[in-house]
Amino acid sequence: MSEVTDKAKEFIDIVSSASSAVALTGAGISTESGIPDYRSPGTGLWERMDQSIVSLEGFYQDPTRYYSYAIEMYSIRRSAKPNPAHYLLAELEDNKLLKGVITQNVDGLHQEAGSGNVYELHGSLRQAVCLNCSLISLMDEVMERVISGENPPLCKECGGVLKPNAVFFGEILPRVPWERSLELTRQADLFLVIGSSLQVSPANILPDVALRAGAKLVIINLTPTPYDMDANLVIQHRVGDFATLALQVFKSDISV
Repeated sequence: MSEVTDKAKEFIDIVSSASSAVALTGAGISTESGIPDYRSPGTGLWERMDQSIVSLEGFYQDPTRYYSYAIEMYSIRRSAKPNPAHYLLAELEDNKLLKGVITQNVDGLHQEAGSGNVYELHGSLRQAVCLNCSLISLMDEVMERVISGENPPLCKECGGVLKPNAVFFGEILPRVPWERSLELTRQADLFLVIGSSLQVSPANILPDVALRAGAKLVIINLTPTPYDMDANLVIQHRVGDFATLALQVFKSDISV
């Protein structure tokens, strides 16, 4: 049996013995669905994109710059599908082993995989919000209008500019998901970090909150994190490949 298979069994054993497990996910869980992250050397979006495009100040100054960039990314995001790591978390929740998923991602793939309790710290790119009247629209419909030449897209109710319902630089996190995430983390006896390097605040304080409350910590990430020394289990592996093994172990356990 390989080392990674042994770790998959250890992972499932730890999760199965917990009563209030919570997961935090980052960009590393979605890169395996084809969505590029922002910071990876050579492939990260920041290497080929001006960050001001996704700042609130930059959007107010010229929203057309954002939507010109969004056209390029839209086909990638629209074609992205959940991978085994998303399905693993949905399966654990379905079997009452996971209380919820706290995510830094804005792609909606957790919900598409079947997770019900998802707390999107950075909002969602599946919606747009009117900056004038706060009406919510589906981003697919908005982007079709942009592709047809409406840049920036305007609210059909009041004519205000539509902005992706995701947190841009210069915006505060949505209050309810953040407060609920803190509450879940303080109550957790197991905190899972999946696909996050734990570099982005304030989400990167959540492992510390969990540890201080007495929770076990498990980290699954391809690269090291600042909390590896504090973790009960560290798996440095591609999260999708590891999740495939973990799902196999879990399904064999529950079928016994």
